[in-house]
Amino acid sequence: MSASSSGIPSRWLVQVCRHRSCDRGGSEAVLAAFRQHQSPSILVAESDCMGQCSAGPTVKVMPGNTWYCRVTSEDVPRIVEQHLGKGELVCDRLHPRFHPPA
Repeated sequence: MSASSSGIPSRWLVQVCRHRSCDRGGSEAVLAAFRQHQSPSILVAESDCMGQCSAGPTVKVMPGNTWYCRVTSEDVPRIVEQHLGKGELVCDRLHPRFHPPA
């Protein structure tokens, strides 16, 4: 994926875990919320288990290998605007296993 002149990728892949634990936590609503923002620059995909069952619903954003945990449908507009729109991580939803606090 190439980056635009602003350094933001020209295309994002957002994967939403839909395995049992994440589904019980509301991943169906999270996936539906992300799909409302799907565009030529944002591809939204359903994923099988990502192995983070205790922290679901889990969302992974590529490029960048960014993992978000305990995501709700209410978090989606902020992730889309801040991360996918401006290239800024949504720190309070970062998964600490992959993004340890500084």
